[in-house]
Amino acid sequence: MLDVTAEVTAIRADYGPDERRALAVYSDVHVALEEAGLHPYVETRGGLAVCAFADDGTLFVVAGEDALPFNRWTPGTLAGWHLSHVPEDGPAPAWRCVVYDSLPPHPCRYEAGDLDLRPLVEAATAHLAACSHLREPAGAGA
Repeated sequence: MLDVTAEVTAIRADYGPDERRALAVYSDVHVALEEAGLHPYVETRGGLAVCAFADDGTLFVVAGEDALPFNRWTPGTLAGWHLSHVPEDGPAPAWRCVVYDSLPPHPCRYEAGDLDLRPLVEAATAHLAACSHLREPAGAGA
């Protein structure tokens, strides 16, 4: 089983300028996930996201409509949160659960969605208790 504390420590130790900048911009997201008992880090490969390991080694990914913007506070750049739960960090996970989505229903015109982190974190913790993939035998979700 993955030692998530060691894994996150190693990831954070390799932060470069982009990751440090992203952490400064999304420190509130990082703190909220950490306070919920998850193990967060920022990811910049393939686009910016805030990721967090659960104790079981599965991964939550916080993004926006696509990758998170570095210019978060510029109007029109971050319309809401999209939270997914996946078994591992990779391009084609065996399963993906959409846990929370506060993006507006009409992405073609700018409408602000809900950027409150409380419902996002509550959705993540409730999902961990109910996710059927976590009770499947290894390899069953493929």
